[in-house]
Amino acid sequence: MSGSITLTVNLFGAFRGHENGKPLTLSLPHGATLVQARSALKAALNDHPLIDDSALADETQILPEDAVFERDTQLAILPPVCGG
Repeated sequence: MSGSITLTVNLFGAFRGHENGKPLTLSLPHGATLVQARSALKAALNDHPLIDDSALADETQILPEDAVFERDTQLAILPPVCGG
């Protein structure tokens, strides 16, 4: 299948300062990988240094590094946190 998919990315933690925390909308080719999604996030978030260390999750799970997107998907980017 060809065409594109839309990833809607909810921002948390250190990323909430971007666009007042409004979700990002990324358009990627059908079958895009998590690596491609991270690359698009880097472009949208001005190459924020925490992107590579952050987890990406869909509605049900933290996504593995080999995830492939076959449909429009809601995501969350979850930066590492420190606390007690």
